[in-house]
Amino acid sequence: MNRPLKPIRSLTTALVLFAGTASAQMPDDKTDHDRMDMPASADMRTSQMFEGVGNVVAIDLENRKIGLDHGPVPALQWPAMKMGFKVLDSVDLSSIEPGDRVQFTLHKVENGPYPIAEICLTRDTEISPGLCAAEPRAGHAAH
Repeated sequence: MNRPLKPIRSLTTALVLFAGTASAQMPDDKTDHDRMDMPASADMRTSQMFEGVGNVVAIDLENRKIGLDHGPVPALQWPAMKMGFKVLDSVDLSSIEPGDRVQFTLHKVENGPYPIAEICLTRDTEISPGLCAAEPRAGHAAH
């Protein structure tokens, strides 16, 4: 007998599903990520860092992952979509919550998905170049 799927009824279930989906996209080794926990030069920003704006849909603090429903990322030619991202250890997520509007910066890596290297709260729907870089290293003040 085929049963219809039940809607997700709890945040915990949603986070477990998100963590499983996001982990399939994230590399397990940290070698590429460890090299990126340093401030970026201006040249590095233009060639290896890509900014976007979106809404937080889930956060997995234990595994350092965040789910975003983001707008287009023009520098990567990405359309708007929902997806999970690994967040570098140097990024403070303590003030970010599901439902927040954020600007984020992805860092180019040799292989694998691009992790978030900067994130900050915003009210804007458009990317403000360098917004999160202007923040203290934690990168989480509201704008």
